[in-house]
Amino acid sequence: MDDIKGFFGEYKSFVDSVTSKTGKDDDTAFDRNREISRWLAGNFARMDMAVAGLAGEAGEVGDLWKKLKYHNKELNDENRQKLVDELSDVCWYVMQAAIALNIDLDDVIRHNVAKLHARHPHGFSPEYMKFKKD
Repeated sequence: MDDIKGFFGEYKSFVDSVTSKTGKDDDTAFDRNREISRWLAGNFARMDMAVAGLAGEAGEVGDLWKKLKYHNKELNDENRQKLVDELSDVCWYVMQAAIALNIDLDDVIRHNVAKLHARHPHGFSPEYMKFKKD
């Protein structure tokens, strides 16, 4: 038991040692948040809500999908609609982030199309993935 306690104590020290000052000191974090807020022209709260909301809603989509695949949740119109509901919530938070960044959502989508077209100029191919460098 002492070995386990020692292991977790070492892990705790390691985690603390690789955590930035901003990640563990309130005053430093508040200063950084104010800096980010200025960078976002006062939209920190909106962006913060958008990021937290996206994480939550994407998790809800993923959780329902997991239950459909692995827990044999019923494949019915109600569960399909639940996926649509969660995806609509994802869209709501994406729009919030776009507002916070002062960018139109159509520009975000155009950027995505251009980025993917540059990555896959002839459409997706499995060969691309073989040679892709991280």
